[in-house]
Amino acid sequence: MEHREGSFEMVTRCLLRSLQVPLIKYAGMALVLAFGIRASAFSQTTHVHFSVDRTSFYADGRESEKSLFPSETQINCDRQSKTCIAATAEYYYGHPHVSIEYFQLLKWDVDGIIATSDAICMQRTLLISFPNKAISISGMLKSLPKEKTEACETLGASKPYTDVFVLKNSPEWNKDPYGESRDK
Repeated sequence: MEHREGSFEMVTRCLLRSLQVPLIKYAGMALVLAFGIRASAFSQTTHVHFSVDRTSFYADGRESEKSLFPSETQINCDRQSKTCIAATAEYYYGHPHVSIEYFQLLKWDVDGIIATSDAICMQRTLLISFPNKAISISGMLKSLPKEKTEACETLGASKPYTDVFVLKNSPEWNKDPYGESRDK
């Protein structure tokens, strides 16, 4: 993940360059390190997990309504291969579970990404807005024979839906990090 220098770090760097006397320089460095550690610890707790550059995208969080169990999903998109991968870790009935879903990129521009996944029961669409740092995921039922439709319903794919992706360390995430307090 790319690190961007913050104003605190820039001021600190300029301050240290301007100090000419070695003793003052070392005292200043110790002060900066002491405050810098506190500042970096604070910034880590407020960093929302959403990163994009010209060739890749990354987000970490959870779907707000899909899972009935504590979960976390990481989404990675690669512009060159025209794919997104969503890896979800859940913990239910005392056992961990990991699932991976592949999305095919339909569109990638300055505004965001549109990608689809063509599963057996549903076609899922991933919409990512770069300016808003927002992600939504929707699922639409496929037209299937009755026996396959019944099997899909048994697996929980019984109706279309749209869900908002909650970004890790966002205010909503921090209220309920892994979705454990949702009504079951």
